[in-house]
Amino acid sequence: MKIKGIKRRNSIEIFQEINIPDGQEIVIEILDESTIIVSGESQFWKSLEKFCQEQELEAVSIEPEVFADVRDSSPGREVI
Repeated sequence: MKIKGIKRRNSIEIFQEINIPDGQEIVIEILDESTIIVSGESQFWKSLEKFCQEQELEAVSIEPEVFADVRDSSPGREVI
């Protein structure tokens, strides 16, 4: 289950109703949303490299060159 909330001093205000009985023990993982976006972008390339290293791609007729130019290294378009 993923829920959102906001910290106010020593309390966390939850934005939606959660269906958990009173007295139920829970664990909360605190993630900073700005970190999630940045790490999500960088994790993709690491995950792709790990996948290519771990899988026997040639055994299923996928040559390693297929992934060679997956990432565009150009700076992109000019923004005015």
